[in-house]
Amino acid sequence: MKTIFLPLILICTLCACQKETVTPASAPDKTKVTSTSSSTTTSTTTSVPTQNISKSGTLITAANDTIPEMAGFKLKLVKDNTNYDEVLFMFKKESSANYDAMEDGKYLAGNGQVSLASISGDGTDLATNSLPYSPGMHVDLDANAKSDGAYKFDLSFQIKIPSDVHIWLKDNLLKDSVDMRISDYSFNISRADATTFGSKRFELIIQR
Repeated sequence: MKTIFLPLILICTLCACQKETVTPASAPDKTKVTSTSSSTTTSTTTSVPTQNISKSGTLITAANDTIPEMAGFKLKLVKDNTNYDEVLFMFKKESSANYDAMEDGKYLAGNGQVSLASISGDGTDLATNSLPYSPGMHVDLDANAKSDGAYKFDLSFQIKIPSDVHIWLKDNLLKDSVDMRISDYSFNISRADATTFGSKRFELIIQR
C-alpha cells in the first residue's frame, strides 16, 4: 500500500509546483503595462508648453504681433452732446513716435469746453498721431476741461484693428483701467485739483 501511495503523492506535488510557477509569471506583465500607460499619460501632460495664443488660434510671437498698415481709431473726450473733443491714432510702420510735421497734426487749442490731445514721444500735443505699433506700447494723453463735472472717454471710430488687440485706458490717479473696445470710461474733473486733469492722469496701453 505504501508503494502505491508514494507515486500519487509525487504527482500531486509536481502539479502544485507547476501552478505556482505559472501564475506569478502573468502578474508582472500586467503591472508593467499599467505602469507604462500611466507614465506615458503623465509625460504627455507635463510636456505641453505654455504658449501665447491669439483668439484665432495663432501663436503670437514678436514677429507676428503686428497691426495692419493704416489701422486706426479715434478716442473721444465727452462732456455732453455738444461739448467734446477727439484725437485720431493711425498706425504706420514707417512713422516715428516723435512729432513729424509730414505725418502728424499738432493740437491747436480752441475755445471748446473740453480738449484732448495725444502726446508724442518728444512731448508734442497732437490731434492726429501717426505712429508705429509695438506690443504693449504706451501713449500719454493730455485731457483738460474748463469746468468741474463728470466726463467720459469713448471710441468714436475704429478701422482695421484686429479683434484680439486691446486698447486699454489707464487712469493713473485712480489706479484703474478699462478696455475701451468693451466699455466707455467715466470720471470727474475738479479744477481745484490739478491731478484730475492734464497730461499725467491718463494713458493708453495697446496690446494683445
